[in-house]
Amino acid sequence: MTEGKKIVIGLIGEKGAGKGTVSDYLIDQYGAIHYGTSKILRRTLEDLHLPITRDNLIKLALVLKEGYGPSVIIDSLIHDMEKNGSDIIIADGIRMHGDVEPFRKKYGKNFYLVYVTADIKIRYERTKSRKEKDDEDKTTFEQFLEEEAKLTEISIHEIGKKADFKMNNNGDQEALKKQVEEMMAKIQG
Repeated sequence: MTEGKKIVIGLIGEKGAGKGTVSDYLIDQYGAIHYGTSKILRRTLEDLHLPITRDNLIKLALVLKEGYGPSVIIDSLIHDMEKNGSDIIIADGIRMHGDVEPFRKKYGKNFYLVYVTADIKIRYERTKSRKEKDDEDKTTFEQFLEEEAKLTEISIHEIGKKADFKMNNNGDQEALKKQVEEMMAKIQG
């Protein structure tokens, strides 16, 4: 690893794909620090006294991008990331076209886009059981498919095709952690 250079791991993946598991493992095993766009959006929704729902998070992101430019949320995230001294930083919340470029511009070859994915039925079951956002456990498979068809979700798969690393999370957590180990060996190698 280049001395004094941060490794920035940009996570992208569909809902329930396993980004949280990858992130937790990088934090536990490599001392990574996690930064996410949803934290920025959640704080804003809380200040506005609006419910933290997936729909509200998406609406807010779209309004901010429309009003302040397409990279406003990513620029804010990078600003927050620059404040810490960790060698490994996780940038979570990449989901739309234009989200990757600010990272590549700022960190160059030290930025790695990582696409975490899994079959849709597996992801649906995971999101129902984790209840990360309001009413997520009550979502029907049809509603889940409807959400997957939204513009903000479609771009995830398209951007994921250009990722530096792709992790398939159809198996158990141990299989996913093994993929993280293999990725880190290549990055740090």
